[in-house]
Amino acid sequence: MRSVKGIIIGFLLILLGFAAAQYSLIAAGILSAGGLAAVVVSALPKRAEKQEPQAAPAAPVPAPAELSAPELLPDILTDPPVQPKMPPLPQPEAEALYKTLADAYTRIDALSCRGPAWMLERDIRLCKAFCTRWDSAKADAQTAAILREKARFVEYSNEFLLPGFGRHGRIPSRRTSGDLLEDLSAAVLKQAAQQQAALEAALRGQKWFEGVKKQLRPIQPGLADAPAPEKRPDYTPPDTAALTRKTAPESLETFYVLAFKTTGKSPSRGEIAQLSILKFRRFAPESALTACVSPENGLTKYAREAGVTERMTQDAPRLARLLPAVDAYLGENAPLILFRADELAFLSAAGSEAVCMKRPVYDVRTLTGRTSESLADAFGAAFEFVPAMADAEDEALACGLLFCGLADRVLHLTGKR
Repeated sequence: MRSVKGIIIGFLLILLGFAAAQYSLIAAGILSAGGLAAVVVSALPKRAEKQEPQAAPAAPVPAPAELSAPELLPDILTDPPVQPKMPPLPQPEAEALYKTLADAYTRIDALSCRGPAWMLERDIRLCKAFCTRWDSAKADAQTAAILREKARFVEYSNEFLLPGFGRHGRIPSRRTSGDLLEDLSAAVLKQAAQQQAALEAALRGQKWFEGVKKQLRPIQPGLADAPAPEKRPDYTPPDTAALTRKTAPESLETFYVLAFKTTGKSPSRGEIAQLSILKFRRFAPESALTACVSPENGLTKYAREAGVTERMTQDAPRLARLLPAVDAYLGENAPLILFRADELAFLSAAGSEAVCMKRPVYDVRTLTGRTSESLADAFGAAFEFVPAMADAEDEALACGLLFCGLADRVLHLTGKR
C-alpha cells in the first residue's frame, strides 16, 4: 500500500515541476527530480524479510511390532487364503433317521384310537418308542442339523412346518423359547403324548367291553329240517316305542337286542349273512345267540364291506333252518331293541314268527336324538370311546349297552338301585 502512495506522490511532484517551469527553472528541476526519485524508489521491490528458523519435523511414529515385522505378515504367494469353516455334510444315517421319525409321526397322527385291545397296545408302544427315538435323534448333531434346516415356524398360524411329519407337514404349537429345535421338540412330543393318552383311555374302555363280552353265555342254535316258513316280503315294522319317564322299568326287566349283517340295504333284495341276538335281564347282558348264514344269492360287495367273508358263510346253514331256534329264543313277549328298527324287516321277511308278535320295538338311533349318526358315533358320544365292532355280536352288545345308558339317563335307574 505504501508503494502505491509513493508513486502517486512522485507523479504529483513531477506535475508541480512542469507547472513551476514558467516561473523558475531551478524550482521546476528540483520538483521534477524529487518526483522522479519518489517514483523510482516506490517502484523498486521490497527487501525480503528475515524469516525465522522453522522447527525440525517430528520423527514418524514407529508401527507396532506385529504389523511391521515382515516375518509375521502372510505371504500372499505361498500361504493359502483362510476359508470359513463349513458345517459337516449330513450323513446318510441321519437322513434315514429323519425319514423314520417322519413316517412314525405320520402314523401316530393318523391313529383313530379304535380297535381291539391288542391293536391299541401296539399303538401305545409305537408312541413310546417314537418319543425315545426322538430324544436320541435330537441329541445327535447330524440329525439336529437336519431338523433345524427343514423346520420353519409360521407366526400367523402358530404352527411348525416340517416336511414329512403328519398328513400336511404341519405341527400346531407356539414359540416359548428362543431355540427353534427346543420348541419344535416340545411340539412334537406334546402331540405324541396326547395321542398316547387317548389310546390308553380307549384301551381301558376296550378291555371293559371285551370283558363284558366274555361274560355272555353262548347259545348254540339247533338246525331244523322242517320246511321253510312262509316269507313275508310285505311286512311292515310296527311303530317304535318311546322311552320316557312314564316308561315302567318293569317293562324292561328282559329285552332282546338284535343286530344283522346283510347283503343289501333293502329287505326285498338283501339277505341276512350274520345275525346276533343278545338277551338282557335287569339291564345286564346274559346270553347271546350268534350265527352266520349262507345267503341264497351269495355274498355281495355290501356284505364284504361289512366284514362278512366267504369263509364265514361257506359251511353256514340257510336262514330257514335257523328260524325255529331264533323264534324259540325270542319266545318271550319282551321288547326288541335295534339301532335301526327297520332292519327287523329282514328277519320278518324270511318268515320269523317271533318278530311278528305284538311287542314293543325300540329304535336306539331315534332315542339318541341324532338320526344321522352311526352306531359307532352314537356309542362314542355316550361312552367317550368306540369299541371294535368286528361282527354282529359286537354291534348287538354295543347297541344294548347304549340302550342301557339311555334308559339310565331317562329313568334314573342307578339312583333307584
